[in-house]
Amino acid sequence: MAKQLKSTVYMMVVVLLLGSILAACNKNNENGNASPSSQASKENAMASEDTNASNSASNEAGSSPAPCDKPVELTMFVDATWYPFQDWSGEVPEAITKATCVKPVVTVATDDKQLALMVASGDLPDMVVSFNFKLMSDGNLSQPYNKIFPKYAPEVKFDPIKEFVNTVSDGNYYAIRNDFSTEAEWKSNPYAHMMVAGLAMRKDILDELGNPTIQSLSDLDKVFTDVKARHPKMMPLILNPNWQRPYFDTQFGAQGGFVDKDGKIVYYLRTPEVQKSLMYMNSLYRNGFITSENFAYKNETETEQMMLDGKGFAYTWTYSGAERMNADGKGIHQFVQLAEPLGPDASVVSTGTGGLGVYVTKDNKNVEASVKFLKYMYSEEGWRLGEWGIEGTDWTWNDAGYPEFKNDVNSLDYLKQKGVYWWGVPWETGVGMALSSYKAGSETTRQGQQYSKIIKFNPSIGMINPDTDSPEAVIKSNIDNMVKTEVTKVYLSKTPEEAQKAYDEMVKKAEKIGMTKLEDWATVQYGPFKEKYDALTK
Repeated sequence: MAKQLKSTVYMMVVVLLLGSILAACNKNNENGNASPSSQASKENAMASEDTNASNSASNEAGSSPAPCDKPVELTMFVDATWYPFQDWSGEVPEAITKATCVKPVVTVATDDKQLALMVASGDLPDMVVSFNFKLMSDGNLSQPYNKIFPKYAPEVKFDPIKEFVNTVSDGNYYAIRNDFSTEAEWKSNPYAHMMVAGLAMRKDILDELGNPTIQSLSDLDKVFTDVKARHPKMMPLILNPNWQRPYFDTQFGAQGGFVDKDGKIVYYLRTPEVQKSLMYMNSLYRNGFITSENFAYKNETETEQMMLDGKGFAYTWTYSGAERMNADGKGIHQFVQLAEPLGPDASVVSTGTGGLGVYVTKDNKNVEASVKFLKYMYSEEGWRLGEWGIEGTDWTWNDAGYPEFKNDVNSLDYLKQKGVYWWGVPWETGVGMALSSYKAGSETTRQGQQYSKIIKFNPSIGMINPDTDSPEAVIKSNIDNMVKTEVTKVYLSKTPEEAQKAYDEMVKKAEKIGMTKLEDWATVQYGPFKEKYDALTK
């Protein structure tokens, strides 16, 4: 369990899942892949002048807090069974309480149905931390930020784009979700590199092969062929069960979920880029670079251990995969990232609109104190304290525009003892999260620098979400479930023709389920979203 928590902590320092995840850069609905989100201080002359790197653009949280004799206790439910922190304790939470005079009384979910049961019973806490945007963005359950902040903290002004991507059909927004930053924020923070899928490789074997140039998928195939010839007992490639195809999708420019094709929405399954990626995955199997058993693995801890045991040469994961395995392997094997995109078609479209939201419920017994707490946590000072710790003691700000940490931020023991990181996550921005993982010369940074050049932004797509139990939601769910079952037939086909036939059958089944109807509905939704987003970004 400790190892799984450590794995979760490390990955969440890079990006929050799950996901839903991240901010999801590139959704992959067919196989459950994660996908899958700070600006430099204004006082720093080298930092960006954009005032919106924090979720709150105008927030006077830095002023000296009033004396706090007895903190207000507010109940907080964290709707994430895997959350490593179970209570509000440690030096950092104590500092947050001192600044806000609020002490959350934390309960962490024990199963993924707990929040729905609480909603059904009408028994909600003061605040809910959840990925379930659709459920909690409801005026019957939550109080709108656009009403409670003007009343209790009128000085707080959220970025208009962040307000927009969190606004629901009733015209209100009930949270400013974490791990989202605007395109302008990303561009003004050159040391912030969005999490992307990656391929980690054994450095010693690359050295043995003469460090061949890998600039295309053909080059990569040749390396896999050489590895197979020299090391017949080693698998050239092992797939992380949560990240089977995203790396290869990226090389073809394939996207997940809804895709903009000339202003109209199509579902990813019918796009030529996804078709090419699926066919390439099949070629990996037919060439003996991956095994059929790989598609039966469910736990990434198992596949990572296979790599650490020397059973594989390359491993699909995120851009931090090499560093993760270098840390866990304790130097037995060294891994490096394949940092450069493999050809001109490689691209990433970031459609994410955020992940975790912090919702002030209708049952909240002290809205004013809740807003005071949220005001601080959305401020740059607040989320940095929660996520990075105490400035000067735990971290310092490099004048170039990124934090430098004084402790091992990958140590679960350190994080728990200090109470740091996880009580900043619900309010972090995408840029802030990315800055947390910046380290000059690291494998993560090396790939991040290259892939930042091929990322495009379109959160309007991420706003297309069918209502729960709506006809469109049912169609989408049925298609995704069908693909999870059928896609392995494409991967494990014995010939290219058989793989193409299996792909065509998937598309036909999706059509029968209602894919065209889903696309027509999504296109109608997309038009106004895109028009408003474009107007806000001019």
